[in-house]
Amino acid sequence: MIRKDYFLKVLQQLTQVIARALQLSHSGDAKAALELLDEQYQKQLQEQSEILSGRSVAALANQYDEGQLTLLADLLMAEGEILSSANKAEAARVRLSKALTLFQHLNQVQQVYDFEREGKMAQIREWLEA
Repeated sequence: MIRKDYFLKVLQQLTQVIARALQLSHSGDAKAALELLDEQYQKQLQEQSEILSGRSVAALANQYDEGQLTLLADLLMAEGEILSSANKAEAARVRLSKALTLFQHLNQVQQVYDFEREGKMAQIREWLEA
């Protein structure tokens, strides 16, 4: 129970950071938004997004637990959105594709239908098809 409570607290904090990063991006400061997310990659996963987005899902699943994979997928999704709004389409596509693959992996291993995750996956698919 302690582990689950801790994860929920971290997820809530990360959600606030992502909201702040998206707000910065929407106000035209993509650089500050990406720096804020970079801090979270280091704080939560001790890695840079470029390294993580290049690894296979299998390698990431061996390195991180399901909670950390969820955090990673959320970070990649936010970063992809910010990169897209900053007209960095290829970098955005890489992040969004990896986030989608991670969410799909989590669906398979957790075998629980998650409405929020399904909504995120639908949003990513929409962005990737645009």
